[in-house]
Amino acid sequence: MITLTFHPVREDSAVLIRGAYFRICADGTLRGPDNAVAATYSDGLWQLGHKGHLAFECKGPLYLRVTGKDGRRDSIGPYDFIKATAGAILTHEGCLGFHAARGGFGPPVDLWQEIAFLTSP
Repeated sequence: MITLTFHPVREDSAVLIRGAYFRICADGTLRGPDNAVAATYSDGLWQLGHKGHLAFECKGPLYLRVTGKDGRRDSIGPYDFIKATAGAILTHEGCLGFHAARGGFGPPVDLWQEIAFLTSP
């Protein structure tokens, strides 16, 4: 089971959501196993309900299945920590890639179309 911890913009408490897997889709949605929208990404914030969140993170081991612009899929990992913030997917070691263009910088060359968070490869 994967637990995502969302960090709100304001000093509110963090929000946890759990699922067998999650995926960030090209339309900026974060979806769970039932394909229902868990959150949306827009203007640098994850919208969960009526509140904006700067980031979400999860502890592993986690694998990522990433789909590039060309449709090619790669499985990467495992990672002990993943954070999604400002359009980027980060580990403690650095940036793995991007799911959204970063304000003012234009779309990165390696913009992923879909990122699945999985507990096994």
